[in-house]
Amino acid sequence: MRYLVLFLASILMAAEPSVFEAGNLDSDQPYGLTQSEKHILQNKKAIKRLQNSLYTVQSKVERIDERVKGLESIVEGLDENVRDLKKRLKEKSGNDEKIAQLQRELNASMNIQKENFEQIKKILKELSSLIDQINSTYVTKDELKSELSKIYALIKKQNVSKKSGAQLFKEALHSFRKKEYEKAKELFSYAIQKHYKPATSNFYIAESCYYQKNYGCAVKHYKKSASLYQKASYMPTLLLHTAISLEKLGRKKEAKKFYRNLVSLYPKSKAAKIAKKKLK
Repeated sequence: MRYLVLFLASILMAAEPSVFEAGNLDSDQPYGLTQSEKHILQNKKAIKRLQNSLYTVQSKVERIDERVKGLESIVEGLDENVRDLKKRLKEKSGNDEKIAQLQRELNASMNIQKENFEQIKKILKELSSLIDQINSTYVTKDELKSELSKIYALIKKQNVSKKSGAQLFKEALHSFRKKEYEKAKELFSYAIQKHYKPATSNFYIAESCYYQKNYGCAVKHYKKSASLYQKASYMPTLLLHTAISLEKLGRKKEAKKFYRNLVSLYPKSKAAKIAKKKLK
């Protein structure tokens, strides 16, 4: 725009006639001008007015140009802001999508939790009903143990009743040798009920008690065994263990009597040798 104005001005200046050909046209108040000079003067004034107008336009153009440049800077800034805004909007859009996805997942999780809660409430209700039912038919541990013992005893009794005394004695002796003393005592007792070898069965019951360190039980069954049969091969052991049991029970005088009887009746036995040491 600025270059266009300058170009027009140069053309107009080139069209101006020479003022040196007639009269002084440069005077503020020229005179003696010919008709042609008057026309020239008029053209000159018109050109000057045009120049002034052109300069005014040029100034305006320059100001506009400056404003345009300022606007360009503003627009560039706006463009930058728009780009930044678009970027932020894009990021926000992505975040919004993530938030929306999280919200959907949260809602789904809440629905599942709600369903689970309803299931838990249902289970708790059933459990409460079951507890009430159990409480209405509840028995203590001791009561249950007592009832079970009765049942087991009945079952054992039925099983024992089907076995012979010899079979029971054999099983009892097997248990004794395996050091299953409680089971052995029980089976020997059943053999006694079948009237099978009561003296020997009492002896093994006494031996079981002896090895369990139940010396009162041992003395009782040793005496019972000896009263039933005094010529058994196990008599030296019976007398020795009876004496030791009495000694353990603090009945030392009675224990010494048994030691002496053992040494007197079975002097060559291994049990007698032990008894002699006990008497020293």
